[in-house]
Amino acid sequence: MYDMPKPILGDWVYFYAHEGADPSIALVSKVGQRALDLWVVSPGYGGVDRASVHHKDDPGFEEYPAWKEYGMWSARPEDPRLAVLSERVAMLEKKLAALQPKK
Repeated sequence: MYDMPKPILGDWVYFYAHEGADPSIALVSKVGQRALDLWVVSPGYGGVDRASVHHKDDPGFEEYPAWKEYGMWSARPEDPRLAVLSERVAMLEKKLAALQPKK
Protein backbone atom coordinates (compact mmCIF):
# COMPACT_ATOMS: atom_id res chain seq x y z
CA MET A 1 0.00 0.00 0.00
CA TYR A 2 1.15 3.54 -0.77
CA ASP A 3 2.24 5.73 2.16
CA MET A 4 1.95 9.38 1.28
CA PRO A 5 4.30 11.94 2.81
CA LYS A 6 2.88 12.98 6.19
CA PRO A 7 2.32 16.71 6.56
CA ILE A 8 0.63 17.87 9.74
CA LEU A 9 -2.39 20.07 10.21
CA GLY A 10 -1.39 23.66 9.46
CA ASP A 11 1.52 22.85 7.13
CA TRP A 12 1.87 24.76 3.88
CA VAL A 13 2.11 22.68 0.71
CA TYR A 14 1.96 23.24 -3.04
CA PHE A 15 -1.36 22.58 -4.79
CA TYR A 16 -1.66 21.87 -8.51
CA ALA A 17 -5.11 22.23 -10.09
CA HIS A 18 -4.08 19.76 -12.82
CA GLU A 19 -0.98 18.17 -14.33
CA GLY A 20 1.34 20.85 -15.65
CA ALA A 21 -0.37 23.63 -13.66
CA ASP A 22 1.69 26.21 -11.80
CA PRO A 23 1.66 25.56 -8.06
CA SER A 24 -0.45 27.52 -5.61
CA ILE A 25 0.19 27.73 -1.88
CA ALA A 26 -2.25 25.73 0.24
CA LEU A 27 -2.78 25.20 3.97
CA VAL A 28 -3.42 21.65 5.20
CA SER A 29 -6.82 21.67 6.91
CA LYS A 30 -7.26 17.89 7.33
CA VAL A 31 -4.91 14.91 7.03
CA GLY A 32 -6.39 11.63 5.89
CA GLN A 33 -4.82 8.22 5.34
CA ARG A 34 -4.14 8.87 1.67
CA ALA A 35 -5.37 12.38 0.89
CA LEU A 36 -5.48 15.89 2.31
CA ASP A 37 -8.09 18.60 2.59
CA LEU A 38 -6.54 21.93 1.66
CA TRP A 39 -7.37 25.61 1.77
CA VAL A 40 -5.80 26.96 -1.41
CA VAL A 41 -4.78 30.62 -1.33
CA SER A 42 -6.29 32.63 -4.18
CA PRO A 43 -4.92 36.20 -4.33
CA GLY A 44 -7.67 38.77 -4.63
CA TYR A 45 -10.28 36.16 -3.72
CA GLY A 46 -9.15 34.72 -0.40
CA GLY A 47 -9.10 30.97 -0.70
CA VAL A 48 -10.84 27.85 -1.89
CA ASP A 49 -11.40 24.61 0.01
CA ARG A 50 -10.22 21.49 -1.83
CA ALA A 51 -11.08 18.05 -0.42
CA SER A 52 -9.54 14.64 -1.14
CA VAL A 53 -6.36 15.93 -2.74
CA HIS A 54 -3.81 13.17 -3.36
CA HIS A 55 -0.02 13.53 -3.49
CA LYS A 56 1.32 14.00 -7.02
CA ASP A 57 3.28 10.71 -6.76
CA ASP A 58 0.32 8.62 -5.59
CA PRO A 59 0.23 5.49 -7.80
CA GLY A 60 -3.55 5.42 -7.34
CA PHE A 61 -3.86 8.01 -10.11
CA GLU A 62 -3.25 5.19 -12.62
CA GLU A 63 -6.07 3.08 -11.20
CA TYR A 64 -8.39 6.00 -10.39
CA PRO A 65 -7.73 8.80 -12.93
CA ALA A 66 -10.82 10.66 -11.68
CA TRP A 67 -8.80 11.61 -8.57
CA LYS A 68 -6.96 14.13 -10.74
CA GLU A 69 -10.15 16.21 -10.85
CA TYR A 70 -9.45 17.14 -7.22
CA GLY A 71 -5.95 18.36 -8.02
CA MET A 72 -2.62 17.20 -6.58
CA TRP A 73 -0.28 18.35 -3.85
CA SER A 74 3.45 18.21 -3.13
CA ALA A 75 5.60 19.27 -0.20
CA ARG A 76 7.20 22.68 -0.34
CA PRO A 77 10.99 22.59 -0.27
CA GLU A 78 12.30 23.43 3.18
CA ASP A 79 13.43 27.00 3.55
CA PRO A 80 17.25 26.94 3.84
CA ARG A 81 17.07 29.87 6.27
CA LEU A 82 15.46 27.51 8.81
CA ALA A 83 18.53 25.24 8.77
CA VAL A 84 20.83 28.22 9.37
CA LEU A 85 18.61 29.49 12.18
CA SER A 86 18.54 26.04 13.78
CA GLU A 87 22.35 25.84 13.73
CA ARG A 88 22.64 29.29 15.32
CA VAL A 89 20.19 28.41 18.09
CA ALA A 90 22.10 25.19 18.82
CA MET A 91 25.39 27.15 18.98
CA LEU A 92 23.87 29.73 21.37
CA GLU A 93 22.42 26.98 23.59
CA LYS A 94 25.86 25.35 23.77
CA LYS A 95 27.49 28.66 24.72
CA LEU A 96 24.83 29.35 27.37
CA ALA A 97 25.33 25.89 28.84
CA ALA A 98 29.08 26.54 29.09
CA LEU A 99 28.38 29.74 31.04
CA GLN A 100 26.18 27.98 33.61
CA PRO A 101 27.87 27.31 36.97
CA LYS A 102 28.86 23.69 37.52
CA LYS A 103 26.98 21.86 40.27
